[in-house]
Amino acid sequence: MAESSDLSEIRLSFCEKLDDVPIDGDAMKLTMSEIIHILQLDDDENKDQTINNLLENGRQSLVKYKENIIFEIYTAEMDGYNGELILLLKKYFQQQWETLDNSSNKWFISFLEQYRNGENQDLYERVLVRTAEYGKKYMRDCPKLSIILQLLFEGIDDKCLNETNIFNDLWLTITNDGLTSITKYSDYIIEDTMNEQLNKSQSILFLALREYYRQPLFSLLKKVGISNKQNLYELALDSVAEHGWLRGVEAIQKRIVPKLYKTLLESVHTSERQQTIQEIAQSESTSVKSTTISNKEQGNHNFYVESRKNLSN
Repeated sequence: MAESSDLSEIRLSFCEKLDDVPIDGDAMKLTMSEIIHILQLDDDENKDQTINNLLENGRQSLVKYKENIIFEIYTAEMDGYNGELILLLKKYFQQQWETLDNSSNKWFISFLEQYRNGENQDLYERVLVRTAEYGKKYMRDCPKLSIILQLLFEGIDDKCLNETNIFNDLWLTITNDGLTSITKYSDYIIEDTMNEQLNKSQSILFLALREYYRQPLFSLLKKVGISNKQNLYELALDSVAEHGWLRGVEAIQKRIVPKLYKTLLESVHTSERQQTIQEIAQSESTSVKSTTISNKEQGNHNFYVESRKNLSN
């Protein structure tokens, strides 16, 4: 039985991390050069660290380096959403989103373009700004799936993300219980959108979950000793993506010998428990850490601003 960490590793083809996405070398150099220019970091010996942090964790990470930046520049770039830095970060992360796609997942870019150019462009902008602000904070272990969920569940806004665990709960539920479990979060998604997603023939979320579950499921079936006869793996994948691990594997119960099915079920139970424990621990740790850091950094930021104001008076 593969451990949870193993299952996470073999998802990488679909769940490529934002900071693992290859960016054109010239484009990256230009982005770094523009950040140096905007923040006037030419003489800062820590400029590489500052830039890397911005490109990984978004604008909020700049709080850590405020003492190395001219006060007027820092306050201007941390204020609002029309400054040069936030616009540059939006452009950078948008390029990353587009690079996340590959030949087998063109549907992801099509989905993004529908939001970017259609009537839901405000939602696209909101999620893009959130990413520029916080970087990978809400991307979990699969940026594509996270972006799709953030766009579909528009009721989970920034306030909800920062003050509740709803998104963490949604993530844990859908990655264990599949597509049909989204009905538990009907308060955060438009009813027509939810019904559209529950219809597998037109559901972008179903496609995303198939890719999310694909490699860990196939690896598990192979490890247990179940061969891929008569398209058995794809049948199991459709069922698991729709109903989650436990209910999903029931679809192949009558097509494999009872002994193997029992082993499969035990393995799924074990894996699901381990994954749940890890996800809960991770979400609680992230929540506590984020709250602590945010409060501390905001306090430092306020103290810094007031101090500089006093010095200028």
